[in-house]
Amino acid sequence: MSKHLINKKENWAKDSFRGFLYTNNENLIALEEYPNVIARKDYLTLAESSSRVALISGGGSGHEPAHLGFVGNGMLTAVVCGDLFASPSTSAILAAIRLVGRTNKAGVLMIVKNYTGDRLNFGLAAKRAQLEGINVDWVLVDDDIALIEEENQRDSSVGRRGLCGTILIHKIAGALAEQRKSLKEIKEILDFVLKGGYLRTIGVSLSGKALLPGESNPAYDPQIEIGLGIHGEAGRRKVDLTNSRDLIKSLFENYLFKSSHKEICLMINNLGGLSNLELGVLTRDCVDYLREFKSNVKIRRIYSGTFMTSLNMNGFSITMLDLESTYGEIILNLLDARSEAPGWPRNRGVDFVEFELLKGSFGTSVKEENLKNSNNYLKFSTFDPSFSTLLETCLQKISHGIIDLKDHLNKLDSVCGDGDCGNSLSNISETILKHVDEKKFIFDQPHQVLLELSDIFENGGGSLCILLSLFFSSATRAFSIKDLEAKNEQFFWVKRWNEGLKLGIDSVQEYGRAKPGQRSIIDPLVALNSFLDKYLESYHTKKMETKALLKEIVDLVYDSAQSTAKMQPRVGRASYVDPNLINSPDAGAFAISSVLTSIYKAFLI
Repeated sequence: MSKHLINKKENWAKDSFRGFLYTNNENLIALEEYPNVIARKDYLTLAESSSRVALISGGGSGHEPAHLGFVGNGMLTAVVCGDLFASPSTSAILAAIRLVGRTNKAGVLMIVKNYTGDRLNFGLAAKRAQLEGINVDWVLVDDDIALIEEENQRDSSVGRRGLCGTILIHKIAGALAEQRKSLKEIKEILDFVLKGGYLRTIGVSLSGKALLPGESNPAYDPQIEIGLGIHGEAGRRKVDLTNSRDLIKSLFENYLFKSSHKEICLMINNLGGLSNLELGVLTRDCVDYLREFKSNVKIRRIYSGTFMTSLNMNGFSITMLDLESTYGEIILNLLDARSEAPGWPRNRGVDFVEFELLKGSFGTSVKEENLKNSNNYLKFSTFDPSFSTLLETCLQKISHGIIDLKDHLNKLDSVCGDGDCGNSLSNISETILKHVDEKKFIFDQPHQVLLELSDIFENGGGSLCILLSLFFSSATRAFSIKDLEAKNEQFFWVKRWNEGLKLGIDSVQEYGRAKPGQRSIIDPLVALNSFLDKYLESYHTKKMETKALLKEIVDLVYDSAQSTAKMQPRVGRASYVDPNLINSPDAGAFAISSVLTSIYKAFLI
């Protein structure tokens, strides 16, 4: 069953009106008798001036921000909203006409979407208002082009539906009213646009119609629907979805472009359930299609956002307004005119142009910047060239060890994560081995190796990879020769690597917020750092052979990683999992243990 945030179904629309007014009550009011009639607060001033035509629109609710979001200076004077997908009553519409038109000698123009209920109720209200001496007329918006392809539809008694193009009509009419154009003049321009076929809209749903309260969720359908209305009607056609680019190309070629066009305005509209991320993709694909296949067409304006919805429909519509030469520049200026309606976008008055990418060296990697100053860092060749070979062997051993552990690391990670730690680290290990083969590492310079690793991990995806990228980047500072008295002895090198370890740990703790005992990579790293600190303190009395030192480190780090199985997670996704379900080591900590084991094996070669 579908879920909706409502109190009582019969009060859904009224409750929503009240919420809208709570946030927009500075300039708007609602009638006490008909709370579904919302108007500008200055309606009386407008009427008494007898120079500005009052504009009324409306229809069923569930299309927000249409229509109440477009009441305001530069657009509508009042709207009349019905219940969900239901036309407002004749009496409510008549009340709105009386409110804004009874003392307004300039007259009232109603902008009505072409649906039977709206035509009947707005039409009847207009006739009754005329009997009371109110000057009222209307225009009918029928911009839906999905029905044009059926030849007999254009001549039917029903006609085409009114869709998101209605919003552009609101804007054009509102700007004309602000210019004190007469009712006749406003209607003449709107009729030119509407009856001339210059306004075209096509709707698409990715998952069928909008779900109403109490309706069951439909079975999955791999196809999408093209040519939908905004009241739960099914689409005119079902097609397979390949990708956004192909879909946009099909919509333009099969629906929107049916004749020659020179200058256009586009409105890309979210029908209620589409993500903003997808809306951005659609907008980009619309522009890219026109630039590639219709380069002779100039995009004068483009609006992208949520303008007229169908409740929660997972879909979109594209409206194209042809700026024909007779009224083209006039209409463009009207679209650009200032409006305070809360639903109208603020990107007005700018011709579409290709955005410029700022050129510069801001994207230069830290690795590249530091290589420019490589003489400021330690080089193994200054001491013992064999160190470079040993570092290369260590890196290869580490990478192969992680690849061999991929499935086990995934299994450990699945206990309290998304089960892909092994995949991520294995993929990175493959990249490291590739970089070794391509000679991208300068093994004579340990700081460069660390920076190369930082770059690789930065693009690995996931929090663990970013933390390790941060770790390696921070550790490089330990190999700066500034104020450093270099000596080729174990104490010197253990201190350097331990200093790098400490710098890396500090950065990971600062930005990752992990502390020892919270089940993370920090646990084995801190254990190793503490061990080396103590070793260096007692170095002159308890010096160990390097092989023995590494073996003790391997055992220590392994025990520390295993101990994470008994820790209660406090960081990452693991912190959301019931601790009673966790009885295995942290995957990241186990990977750290594998790294030290591989280093030991490399030393034994």
